[in-house]
Amino acid sequence: MASDDPRVGEVLRGFERRQMFDSIVRADRNDMSALAELVYRELENWGPYFAYIESDVVVEDTAPCWLERMASLMESNPHLAMLGSAIDRRDFVEPEAVERLREGEDVERWRALIKADSPERRQDVSVAGGEPLFHPHNPAGRLLLLRSEAIRKVGVAQDAVLDRLFREAGYETATAVAVRHRHLSLVQVFDYPEYDMSARNRFMAEVDRLKRES
Repeated sequence: MASDDPRVGEVLRGFERRQMFDSIVRADRNDMSALAELVYRELENWGPYFAYIESDVVVEDTAPCWLERMASLMESNPHLAMLGSAIDRRDFVEPEAVERLREGEDVERWRALIKADSPERRQDVSVAGGEPLFHPHNPAGRLLLLRSEAIRKVGVAQDAVLDRLFREAGYETATAVAVRHRHLSLVQVFDYPEYDMSARNRFMAEVDRLKRES
């Protein structure tokens, strides 16, 4: 995205010096629809699946790795269109423990900031009963493996909307029990308390209004 924070460019140049990626694509505007446009433009050049990973996500180091695990699940489930990973719930802060930091902040914004009402707080992989997949809620859009064919049919949207569109189209969606991620934004109440949830929601909603051109 076209961030105006000069530190972003410094980080990307560090990636380039390390040759960490085949290519780095910078959008010319800070607009979520730019991501959707990139997907539509490049989809034909990608394989049967592609991964979406947010920048504030850390994935557990396992053998086999997260990608091999998720790709294997996709290959064995041809109707599976959207596969997410389970969350490490230890990073959720308890609302009572940080109430001292609220300082008159609007309750609705505060609860959104600390994800007090997130369904992931109640996510329990044990309910899968030993199965590799479960669906306690829509797969969270932080670490996803997506089926390219299915994206061609339903388009790009936020995670909850995409989950619904896939299911309405006859596909399945799920969370992989054996892949676990940590979400660094769960503790932003300590490091980024001024985070604007309203601006975040407006930014993310842009992708849902984008209509794919025929």
